[in-house]
Amino acid sequence: MKIFIAISIWMLLVAGSVTVATPKERSVGVITQKKENLFVLKASRKFKGAQVEVLSSSGYLVTSKKLNKRKLVIDFKNVSAGVYRIQVKKGSNKEEFQFIKK
Repeated sequence: MKIFIAISIWMLLVAGSVTVATPKERSVGVITQKKENLFVLKASRKFKGAQVEVLSSSGYLVTSKKLNKRKLVIDFKNVSAGVYRIQVKKGSNKEEFQFIKK
C-alpha cells in the first residue's frame, strides 16, 4: 500500500511539473524571412479580421490593414531605418511585435 501511495504522489508531481513547464502558445505567431525587409505574421483563427497597425518608434501610424486571411506579409523595403511596432488588435485581444529596419 505504501508503494502505491508513493507511486501516486510521484505521478502527480510529474504531471504537475509538465503542465507548469509547457509555455503558453501565442495567438499570433511571427515567421521570420531570410530577406531583411519582410515581416511575416501568421495568426490563429480567432484573430482573423483583426486590425494590424504599424507604428514608428515615435508613435506615428505608418500603415494600418485588416487581417483578412491568417497570414500577412509586411514589406519594410520603402521605409527609413528604425524600430517599428506592429500591433494586432481584435476586441480585447492584443498582441505586439517589434521590427528593426537596418
